[in-house]
Amino acid sequence: MRLKSVSFKITILFLVFTAVFTLFRSSMSGIFSLFYAKNGIPNANISSIKSFQNIGIMVGLLPAGYLADKIGRLKVLTLSSLIIATSFFILILFRNFFFFSMAELLYGIGLALNSGTLLAYVTDLQEQNKIAPSSRLMGMQVIILNLTTLIGGNIGTWLFGIKDTAPIWFAMLGLALYPAFVWLMTSFLSFSDNRAFSKKKDKYNIKNIVGFFRKRNFWILLLLNVGYDCGTQFILIYWSIIYVEKLGFNLSLVYTLFMCALILGSVLFSKISTFVNSKGITLLNTGSMIGAFILSGTLKNKYLLLCLFLLIELLMGMMSGQISATSNEAIYGESNKSTMLSTVSFIAEILVSASLFVSNSIMKVFEDLKVMFFVSAVYFGVVLLTIPLIKEKQDVR
Repeated sequence: MRLKSVSFKITILFLVFTAVFTLFRSSMSGIFSLFYAKNGIPNANISSIKSFQNIGIMVGLLPAGYLADKIGRLKVLTLSSLIIATSFFILILFRNFFFFSMAELLYGIGLALNSGTLLAYVTDLQEQNKIAPSSRLMGMQVIILNLTTLIGGNIGTWLFGIKDTAPIWFAMLGLALYPAFVWLMTSFLSFSDNRAFSKKKDKYNIKNIVGFFRKRNFWILLLLNVGYDCGTQFILIYWSIIYVEKLGFNLSLVYTLFMCALILGSVLFSKISTFVNSKGITLLNTGSMIGAFILSGTLKNKYLLLCLFLLIELLMGMMSGQISATSNEAIYGESNKSTMLSTVSFIAEILVSASLFVSNSIMKVFEDLKVMFFVSAVYFGVVLLTIPLIKEKQDVR
């Protein structure tokens, strides 16, 4: 009975922390590109600005993992929200390429501090209470993440219609108050901070991390992250320009539809992961994603293109759930959880940053956004490399 009670408390903490952080952070998710365009940034330069976010993530990831394992996951989690709040404050004060880039750099560092930190904290709680990792919980987390992104994004687009800085103020104030919320929530649920070095026997050992590189789960997780992140960067950055400015659809309608598709994809993963193995899910998702991108680059009917966009988002929702479940499984039982997750993300971000510069060069050469659908399809081909590594039967629940 006590085990079920603790498991429920861990679930509530994980989902509520995810929801509150995402609600405020996502208020700019639907209109970042439009905000930059409104402030005089050419379309081709928007991806250059966004690349600084990836550089910030790359710079912050390895220190983030070490700090989370060394001083405590909750301390680093709250620090991340304050840094992101600062990046939004810069967007309010300054309106040019340099400061937009610096804001994205800080935003990336804040995301790096957050990346994997909450998952490491929760996985440690699961271990301490002898609760097995759960793909269903990871699926629920992705559903909550997408649902609150939908709500926060719609709040942001509504506020953007009033004033272009209104959603930034909303995000900045919410994230500045997030540390107080974390303290109140953990106190109420009677949880304390955790870290890898809470005991004398838990020392920071580089051999532990090198050993992680030799594990099957590491390579599955790395290839999934690289293929997914590189393949989705284009659609995440330019969707509002393609489907709103060029095809003439309503911004709020498109944003709501694509977030609903993401949520539906998360729900589908949660359902089918109980009876379909990871190899089958990966093959289905990746093959469908490549096909959807290729068709998007060839078709001209705006309604068909919108349907393909929603299919892409649905598949992204399924793949997000799969990556979260794989991460939970990969770090369970490891001591330096945050450091190991940040190492995976660090390598992935190097490749994602390189892909952004490549994509920017390709767009300048062809001067046509549609060519990037084919480039995205090529990036997703990397995910196919994970299939030989995945075991036929994989149960992480």
